[in-house]
Amino acid sequence: MTIFEQEHGRHVWRLEATVWNGEARLQVWPWYQPKDGGDLRPCAARFGGGFAIPLERLDELKAALETIDQRGGSA
Repeated sequence: MTIFEQEHGRHVWRLEATVWNGEARLQVWPWYQPKDGGDLRPCAARFGGGFAIPLERLDELKAALETIDQRGGSA
């Protein structure tokens, strides 16, 4: 299930809730528009790909993101 999308250059980065090998994950992956048109397609891992975060670590991610906000947007 797609949760969020952000365009960046020629790619659309998608955050998706997925299940892989029985493990629920938050997947962050770039997608691209094929030259011949049609639906977006995921970029192959060999071209940079993306990453996945196990859902049990989402609280850690949220806390890390909140520190950015508390610093006024700077890391």
